[in-house]
Amino acid sequence: MSLASYPAVTVTAVAMSQERDDLRGIARVQWADPHGGLEDSSIEDVIRWLEHSSGIAYVGNPDGTRGPRIRVAGVGLQRYIRSNPDDETADALLTLPRLDRVVLPDRTSRARRAARQPGWRWSPGRRARPAM
Repeated sequence: MSLASYPAVTVTAVAMSQERDDLRGIARVQWADPHGGLEDSSIEDVIRWLEHSSGIAYVGNPDGTRGPRIRVAGVGLQRYIRSNPDDETADALLTLPRLDRVVLPDRTSRARRAARQPGWRWSPGRRARPAM
């Protein structure tokens, strides 16, 4: 199932990127559906679901109860989630158990640079080569 299948979920754990350890570093979340099943989603999918599907997400408390509501914050490409609008350092999301860290893709790889140059074509698993 996916987030789109549920009107509300509870976030039970977070995976941080290797670069950050604050709210903006949350790269994936594990969430429980209303029936108790666990799934995980990228932060991009969670933000899209919250903004465009009228979904509601809550932070899960250690005792299994529902904690504060999660909202989208930030602008443009710097979007992230949070549950405490007044104090990011005390946000309940940062108290959740941590999943394995997420390695973000290298945005400066040679293949990507070559793919952006006119006349070059790139395909996954291959080296960049001149377009024919």
